[in-house]
Amino acid sequence: MLNPLLFCPAGRNIAGRGNAIMTIHTDIQWLADRRTKIIATLGPASANAMTICRLLMAGVNLFRVNMSHGNHHEHGDMIRLIRRLSAEVEKPVAILADLCGPKIRVGTFAGGSITLNNDEKVIITTRDVIGKSGLIPSQYPKLAADIAVGQHILLADGLMELKVEAIEGTEVHCVVLQGGQLSDHKGMNLPDTHVTAASLTDKDRLDAEFALGCGVDFLALSFVRTAFDVKALRALINKAGTSTGLVAKIERAEALQHIEDILAAADAIMVARGDLGVELPPEKVPMIQQALITRAREANKPVIIATQMLESMIDQIRPTRAEVSDVSHAVTSGADAIMLSAETAAGLHPVEAVEMMDRVARYTESSLWYGGTFGSFDMEKTSRQGMPVTDALAVSTAQLSRDLQVKCIIVISESGTSATAVSSARPAAPVIAITAIPATFRQMCLLWGVQPVLIKPEELSNKVSLARFWARTYGLVQPGDRILLVRWFHQDPIKNTPSITILNV
Repeated sequence: MLNPLLFCPAGRNIAGRGNAIMTIHTDIQWLADRRTKIIATLGPASANAMTICRLLMAGVNLFRVNMSHGNHHEHGDMIRLIRRLSAEVEKPVAILADLCGPKIRVGTFAGGSITLNNDEKVIITTRDVIGKSGLIPSQYPKLAADIAVGQHILLADGLMELKVEAIEGTEVHCVVLQGGQLSDHKGMNLPDTHVTAASLTDKDRLDAEFALGCGVDFLALSFVRTAFDVKALRALINKAGTSTGLVAKIERAEALQHIEDILAAADAIMVARGDLGVELPPEKVPMIQQALITRAREANKPVIIATQMLESMIDQIRPTRAEVSDVSHAVTSGADAIMLSAETAAGLHPVEAVEMMDRVARYTESSLWYGGTFGSFDMEKTSRQGMPVTDALAVSTAQLSRDLQVKCIIVISESGTSATAVSSARPAAPVIAITAIPATFRQMCLLWGVQPVLIKPEELSNKVSLARFWARTYGLVQPGDRILLVRWFHQDPIKNTPSITILNV
């Protein structure tokens, strides 16, 4: 009998319900339980009850609330609406509040824009003035202090490029290397410069305190450079007394030099390819993305791939072939989650964008399954000598699941540490993660291959019976089948006494 958490017809999103099969022309049967999670950003195109319900049914695992736009009243209403709708349709979903960080932008121009011509001399000023031809106002007051002669300034997502020739007080004299039309409030990137502005701004602090009060599951910190930036936000989370997860957004070249420390300080990372792709040569971004996925998995930290994944679907009903390949590559690389931004926040086809991402992920995972590589993504830590106990047990769990051909892995988790460790090893068998903690239940929506289950605390008294019950409930087992029960992983090494139990049904 086929495993209903492994196979289902195209378009089916409810894991573990039914065992119908659809064979497509390549003779590949779709995996019912998509392992790679989908994040959708809410905005004007999707911030209503009907669309949110449709997005949930289409397969969204986590909603992103962008704190760069809107106000606290609007965000609070949205968070409460998500919670209510998630309960009504019985679909677990996590909420990520994305802090805007020190986004450096130009000011405003007379007439709304100016034209920059190649080889033209221009001045960037930190004075509070209206821009005009030859004069660009900057909203970053420390620009003249941070920048140096010979460094480059990129404008409007790297479409225009300037080179600094001289600095006089508040005025930065530049020559235009690549011109274009520069309009109000476009972004400014300083790829050669150590920006002294704190990653956690005063606005971010207020937004973070508000979001924590609303009970969001994750906070994302923009423009992280070092672990110090992460620790500043961690202090706010600890002060609030919550277990909110902290996602460090990797979008500055400087962060790559400190990635090990950042991974140690954060709960997850997001590869934000927009600004990262501006600060680095574009040909380097794909391999850096792959390296970040590998490093995050080695550290047992979830990794999100974001920005322009299905960008053309903002306007068009179908993506480009290159975008489909980009999504498929992220899935093949073993990312925990793939994210939609403007596609669902401001696009014309938010639900269709999620449905497309869902289909691409399912088909890619199915192809990996039939090719014999599903659940065995390249993992450098499998070859390390003297690896930590958590890593060793997680890798052993994944290997045992293959060697014994177990039907599923049941994880009992309080903080999510056990589920995260098992997920990072990318086992082939379905993972059912059971917890009595609502916050942990929602946070596990981010983890690759994990189906979270929320139970009452008193149900944890007999964990062996509990594991068998949920394996049967999801229709994963027949009499005589084996399952694995994993428990007792802990973040504190002293309390870390993990175990793997082989159970017969």
